[in-house]
Amino acid sequence: MALKKRIVVVGGGVAGSTIAKNFDLEADVTLIDPKDYFEVPYAALRCTVEPTFAERSCVKHSEYLKKAKLVQSSAQSVSDSAVVTVSGDKIPYDFLVVCTGSTYTGGPATKAERIKEYQADNKKLEAADSVLIIGGGPVGVELAGEIVVDFPTKKVTLVHSGDRLIDFLGPKASKKALKWLKSKNVEVILNDRIELDGLE
Repeated sequence: MALKKRIVVVGGGVAGSTIAKNFDLEADVTLIDPKDYFEVPYAALRCTVEPTFAERSCVKHSEYLKKAKLVQSSAQSVSDSAVVTVSGDKIPYDFLVVCTGSTYTGGPATKAERIKEYQADNKKLEAADSVLIIGGGPVGVELAGEIVVDFPTKKVTLVHSGDRLIDFLGPKASKKALKWLKSKNVEVILNDRIELDGLE
């Protein structure tokens, strides 16, 4: 019987975890990721408002990988036959898949730490009488929406430098978002910006 091909996947985000899972039983898979979990990135704002949601949106790699090995580290260097990690492991491969995504390198290493981070952010949010959101792109609009749904009595102000929200979309979407936020008593200030110089 032929030996299974060795696949090394660097990065446990959406692409890397999907590839590792899809080849888990078909090949000798090693996933290299500094975290012990996969996080659904577009669920982060919901988790800030409702930390229990993170129990479902943060999934330990060991929960969905049956046979693949996890090396909890970052890749340091790559040759044409092996990956060397920061932790000193040298992992040979037949196929290398690099799914490192963005340049963001922060964040906790474990699922438990990530959930604690969401809980801490949520406590700050619960204690606040008012919330100022700078930027009316998709993240700012979504965060404002998440907050007013769970905390309808909180004063939320959204400041955007453009003349309409989520301005990379069409005007119809911008108007709909603005109308909905205003219906939830969000104060939306357009064509203005917050100067952060000197603020701590």
